[in-house]
Amino acid sequence: MATNGEPLIRGYTLELVTPGCFPGAPMWRAELHLENEIRELLPYLNAVLDGAEYHHEGGILIWRGEDKGYAFRPSEIAVALVVDRAEAEALATQVVDMVNDVWSRRHEIEPSYEGKQRLLNVMDIYKLLPRTNCKECGYPTCMAFANALRADPSLLATCPYLPADEYAKL
Repeated sequence: MATNGEPLIRGYTLELVTPGCFPGAPMWRAELHLENEIRELLPYLNAVLDGAEYHHEGGILIWRGEDKGYAFRPSEIAVALVVDRAEAEALATQVVDMVNDVWSRRHEIEPSYEGKQRLLNVMDIYKLLPRTNCKECGYPTCMAFANALRADPSLLATCPYLPADEYAKL
């Protein structure tokens, strides 16, 4: 754990991941594998990120910002809808800077532990999707996409047919 004045995230590796069931998809997910855990920070992020969905027991915070989907886990941050490595590197720098900024201001922030206590099941997620089976998200069907969303909600931003106001419902 970082001490007072030190950044929380001091190092990470960046990996671009394509959807497993649709190699060659035109979009990527950037995964930042953190050298140290950020679990302690999640309630503070929940307090400052508008529209964040925090799952305290599951140790995950989902947030949609600037047309990207973010999933914060204790040892990883995933960002969905990344075009290439250059964009992934820029987004990684931005999200690490944001996390470290919130960490440096945590004494000024009232942490929020409120949020969903359970994740939706695959069928619940599927019913909320447009069900076009367009494959533009990188998955062969909306059901496959719903299953992937259950495991990694940061992928939500990869659905081109889901209006922004529908993201909040999901």
